[in-house]
Amino acid sequence: MRVSPEPGAVELLRRYRIALNYAINKILSLNLKTINEVHRELYRELREWLGLPPRIALNCYRDSIANAKGWRNNPHRGRRPRVKRLSMLLHHGSGYRIKDGYVEIVGGGSG
Repeated sequence: MRVSPEPGAVELLRRYRIALNYAINKILSLNLKTINEVHRELYRELREWLGLPPRIALNCYRDSIANAKGWRNNPHRGRRPRVKRLSMLLHHGSGYRIKDGYVEIVGGGSG
């Protein structure tokens, strides 16, 4: 789903993109493979360093695991993956909700 975010949500999207690129590089550098290993390494950093809300930090490292796994499984892999566009992985109910015709990011502002 595409939405037109407010300025506060755009700032959250920028922090999410920075966090996502950081997490992808750390996962590939440390060769982390399980969600438990990644959580132990990244959750506190994403929360404290970038100030991401708890659910957004969880979605961020899950998204980065998927990106890293896709790159590892690609037989013609080139440079490490890097996210350039503003996007965010959200799950209905725990990541966003639709309220009065507006999409509201849970714990991160509205968009």
